[in-house]
Amino acid sequence: MNQKYFSVNVWILFAVCTVLIAFTFILVAHNETMPNKINQDRNNLLSVGKTVLDRIKPVGQIQLGS
Repeated sequence: MNQKYFSVNVWILFAVCTVLIAFTFILVAHNETMPNKINQDRNNLLSVGKTVLDRIKPVGQIQLGS
């Protein structure tokens, strides 16, 4: 009887770990392109010769994926 409970606990632990690994993979894969977006925004804000209006304009824009 003890062996059955042990195997059930092992399978539950395996399932929980698998779900956590899948969730972590999805979370990391989803945010993989964020540094590129941050660098583009930083280049727009730090470029020389732009007016204040040109620097503020991209702040409220929403960019949809192509």
